[in-house]
Amino acid sequence: MKKIILLFVLALFATTSSYSQCACCAASGASATSTDYNNGILTLQKKQFVIETYGDYRTIQDGHAHEHDEKLLKSMFISSLGVRYGVTDKITISALVPYVFLHTNDGNNHGIGDLNLMGTFTVFSKNNLNFGLQAGIELPTGIQKNSNFDNSTVVVGSGSYDPIVGVLFSKHWDKMTLVGNALYKYTTKGFQDNYYGSIAIQNLSLSYKIIEGGRLNSIDEKEENKSSNFGWNIFGGYYGEGLDKLKEDLEVDENSGYYLGFANLGTTLSHKKWSFPLTLSVPIINKMNGEQNDAGVRLRFGIIKSF
Repeated sequence: MKKIILLFVLALFATTSSYSQCACCAASGASATSTDYNNGILTLQKKQFVIETYGDYRTIQDGHAHEHDEKLLKSMFISSLGVRYGVTDKITISALVPYVFLHTNDGNNHGIGDLNLMGTFTVFSKNNLNFGLQAGIELPTGIQKNSNFDNSTVVVGSGSYDPIVGVLFSKHWDKMTLVGNALYKYTTKGFQDNYYGSIAIQNLSLSYKIIEGGRLNSIDEKEENKSSNFGWNIFGGYYGEGLDKLKEDLEVDENSGYYLGFANLGTTLSHKKWSFPLTLSVPIINKMNGEQNDAGVRLRFGIIKSF
């Protein structure tokens, strides 16, 4: 049987992630939050349109022995392109598609990942406290192909229609904003009826405005006129992700599945309707099932434009 390089791309218009171990089992994800904005606003204004692109570089620690014929996954780079649109002030719809680059100890590969469609709904907003719900679906646009470096199969995406649900909140105090979310994607059977693992994400971030300004996601026109053209904030927090064990040919892969936890530190620069978030993630929890290499550091950079 051919080995499978599974690169699971759960990219829901924004940040973060998970990933993986060796070239027979790799995973990645990004949460569907607005944490890259770091302003505590969960949905866009009515008729506001946003285009965003991200580059996410992730390393993998080579700390465990593997079979001699396995191709170790050394790092990956996930680029993504997404759009958001404010249907009303309380409803935002969005879409994001990733493109993934795999780097192993014996060659590289790349391919387009699954398309994610999401709706975000603000259900409560009072006294600078916001609460929202999210619902969406991951469409099987990802590829499955022969690898460039051996006789394995590269899978980018799940090959299945996977529902997604989540909750998110924010609280704003003067120059500080707390944003958090929890997200769950239920994975159905994909390529060759294999199960590639459902995924759960948790995220909590606290930001501080050093310079208040910029126009991205402004609350209203009056506030927009008061703010300066340039904005700068810093933020830190925690990101966690859990993945089920994979199942191929009705057999559970004991060397798959995990829980990862990261400490995040970053900054966002804004100028008029442009925003540039940068995030460094350092692993603090590497709970892997079976024999797998641990996750390494991650670096994420974004470019966001509002219209």
